[in-house]
Amino acid sequence: MSARRNEHFFARMLRGILPMLVWILHFAFCYGLAAAQCTPAGLRPGGPDIRLLGIATALALLVCAWLAWRGRGVLRRHTDRERHLLDWIAFVGAVLALVAVAWNGVPVLLVDGCA
Repeated sequence: MSARRNEHFFARMLRGILPMLVWILHFAFCYGLAAAQCTPAGLRPGGPDIRLLGIATALALLVCAWLAWRGRGVLRRHTDRERHLLDWIAFVGAVLALVAVAWNGVPVLLVDGCA
């Protein structure tokens, strides 16, 4: 029984941290790509690929919005306090990740070239 309980624990933990993982992956991909395309060995004329960065930002925003929509259970009343807390963490984490992705995406998309 404890092994089954641990399975549920990790699934619930992943649900709570998944929005921040999306943000971390978006951040690492966008800034890593921009840095790689602006190094002397990988210099790309015109700077980083804005189209690819825009697609990555749009996908991350869609995933975070979907996770926020799934976590909207916080707006319902629960008799189970643990489930209510999990819904609250998932919803707030998704909204924070949505804001973080947008915040990180704006400067990356406004880059004109490599300085």
